[in-house]
Formats: sequence, structure tokens, C-alpha cells
Amino acid sequence: MQNGTVQNAMKTQDRMRDGTMPDPIEDPTPERASRFLAGEQARWETDQSVWQHPHETTPYGPSLVETFEAAHPDGEVTVIDLMLGLDQYQGASQDFEDHLIGIVQSRAMQLARDRVEPVEAEKLLRLPQRAQLRVFEKLTVLAEQVFDWMRSQGMDPVPGAASLPPLVTEADRKRAAQD
Repeated sequence: MQNGTVQNAMKTQDRMRDGTMPDPIEDPTPERASRFLAGEQARWETDQSVWQHPHETTPYGPSLVETFEAAHPDGEVTVIDLMLGLDQYQGASQDFEDHLIGIVQSRAMQLARDRVEPVEAEKLLRLPQRAQLRVFEKLTVLAEQVFDWMRSQGMDPVPGAASLPPLVTEADRKRAAQD
């Protein structure tokens, strides 16, 4: 039996050498490559940690940061810009911003339940205050995940802060409740 297995392997190698059987690595067929890409996309879609590598290429092409920046050209303000523009986030590291972009973008691409909608500040500001508050609360949850993970990795996301500075104050909550 073992001898038959060796002979079959040799026949397969011979077919690869003489060109009657394509090498799946050297010459992938579009169908095989398409199945591989679909598998990689499916794996990526369910991986809740992809945001931890915001500069790595996604199965869809560019990185999360590149995708986000392409979707929000210069001059367009996002909820991330609004958050990082607050005084309590002025010292935030570039890594914190990149990872925050990564988690917001990955959740949007994965159509995750905890995604932040809308991402554009202009759309956000047209919503009633209660809806705005819900968006900021979702952003806070994602930002806390980023902050806590970065701290666990020995990074300092917001220098001098032991916990994520609040994004929404109690006064904001009261104003939203009156709306």
C-alpha cells in the first residue's frame, strides 16, 4: 500500500513537470485563487481582532487605515476627528488613532453589530441628540477596547491617562434626555 502511495505521488510530480497538471502555487487557476480569496475573506470577516493590525493589508486590498482615509478625503470630518479633537484626547498617540480607525473601519467592513454609524461628523450632527449620544456611546465602547488592549501590550495610548478619558459627560446625557 505504501509503495502505491509513493508511485501516485511520483506520477503527480511527473504530471506537474510535464505541464499536464498545473502547480497550484506557481500557476493558480482563477477558480482556485478565487476560492482561496473567498476563504481568506470569510476568515477575516469573523476575526474580531483584525483591528489590532490596522496597517496590514486586508483580503479586500488596502489596509484598514488606508481604506478609512480613502473613504474620508481631506477636509471631511469624522466622528474619530471629533473625538480626538477634544481636549482630553489632545495627547493621544498616533498608534491610538490608527487602532481606533482600525476598529471602527473593521467593524464597518464586517457589518458588526457594534459598528459606529454614521462615521461622518456632518451626518452625525444632523441626527437628534439622543441618536448622537448612541453613536458616541458605541464609539466609547470601541475606544475602550483599543485603550485597554494597547495598555495590555505595554503601549501608552493617551499619555498620563490610566483609563480612557470620557467622551460623553453627564451633562451631555442630560441634554440628550431633554431632546
